[in-house]
Amino acid sequence: MIIPMYNEEDNVLITLEEVKKVLKTYDSYQILAVNDGSGDQTLQLLEEFAKENPELEVLNHPVNMGMGRALRTGFEKAEGDVIITLDADLSYDPKYITELIHELRENHLDIVIGSQYMDGGETEDIPFIRLFVSKMANKIVGCALDEKISTVTGILRAYRKEVIDSIEIESSGTEINPEILSKAIAIGFEVKEIPVKLKGRKLGESKVQFRSTTTSHLLFTFHERPMMLFGVIGLILCLIGIIIAIYLFYEYLIGTLDPTRPLMFVMVLLIISGIQILMFGFVATQISLLKREIYVIQKENKLLRKKFNKKDSQ
Repeated sequence: MIIPMYNEEDNVLITLEEVKKVLKTYDSYQILAVNDGSGDQTLQLLEEFAKENPELEVLNHPVNMGMGRALRTGFEKAEGDVIITLDADLSYDPKYITELIHELRENHLDIVIGSQYMDGGETEDIPFIRLFVSKMANKIVGCALDEKISTVTGILRAYRKEVIDSIEIESSGTEINPEILSKAIAIGFEVKEIPVKLKGRKLGESKVQFRSTTTSHLLFTFHERPMMLFGVIGLILCLIGIIIAIYLFYEYLIGTLDPTRPLMFVMVLLIISGIQILMFGFVATQISLLKREIYVIQKENKLLRKKFNKKDSQ
């Protein structure tokens, strides 16, 4: 279980107690709380809780490095065969942990996602603007994936450890969640969603910065599906150029066309630019497809390194 925390002094003890109630039904478990450079009492409260609860290991970043980096720190230290990631503010009820693990093991899946946006999922006490932006972000980012997934950016997930061990994770921000999905799906891991309820934060303030988060998600989408950017721009330019061409042809038919008009040059420029941008998009798409082959090679290399490291340690 990995829980990234940043200035969560109001939620630390409540979250850990709730998580512990769920996990104590299992024979063995590990809780990794990653303090991501908090400026309040988060670290102190974690350390005090860890003294009486040996199953909790506190990992500390001296400065805030982002949710993605916090999760990566937790992934590096995780030892179990199943890894759960969860927010620190109880926006997702810890009771879903059991459902995620059950679904993962019973159906022999690789990743199970808690989804508030799939059929059967719910949201409660979420501000309208935040909910709207979140839904749009998940729809847009979802277009970059090969599988139809309703909640792409959510943190509530269960992974088989092999998934995390098989991919090179690069993100340090909130785009880490779609990055993991994209690479895991490209390699061939099985992903499934289960319906959950997302609730508004009760204590503390949200650390999500909508502008930077939205920008990072858009950049991720265009990185994974470059034709979504180049294709749209190229088609718009070509369409405007064609409309101008039709207008100029009409003027030619009625005998009022002036070949020296700047509009002639604008038409040619728009059509040629649109075609070139479409070509850029095509080339970028081919490069994106080649990256998936690289992900497979990375998986094999990471698993081999892990195997050799185990032999060396023995």
